[in-house]
Amino acid sequence: MLDRIAEFFLFGLVPLVVGVLAVPEVIKAGETTIAGEVTCRERITLPPNAVLVVELADVSLADAPAIVIAKRRVAPTGQVPIKFDIGFDPKAIQKGRTYALQARITVGERLMFITDTNHQIDPLAGTPQTVLVKMPR
Repeated sequence: MLDRIAEFFLFGLVPLVVGVLAVPEVIKAGETTIAGEVTCRERITLPPNAVLVVELADVSLADAPAIVIAKRRVAPTGQVPIKFDIGFDPKAIQKGRTYALQARITVGERLMFITDTNHQIDPLAGTPQTVLVKMPR
């Protein structure tokens, strides 16, 4: 009986666990990352429940809503600047299109800061980005 249990763990459970742990690496292998930081000019302390949302969006069409390619939520630990990274599939990027980073900091449902300018980027360049957010008017 103990031999069967040991055999199950050795040949059944261990390979399963190793396989599950290896899968996220395989998925991330084809992913590209944009890294950077979000900052603001105002000297204000963020509440501990503040949340930063950064989006990579296709903003090619001026008369249509942006198409979000990737999104990242960050719970800031400390104050600005807040570091972020967004993973996305490089196959989603099309030549001749315009892409931008959009960011906002919220506390619950209340908007504290947002990008108010078009922060255009080349998502495939791999250049660190600094995104400036401002208080909404």
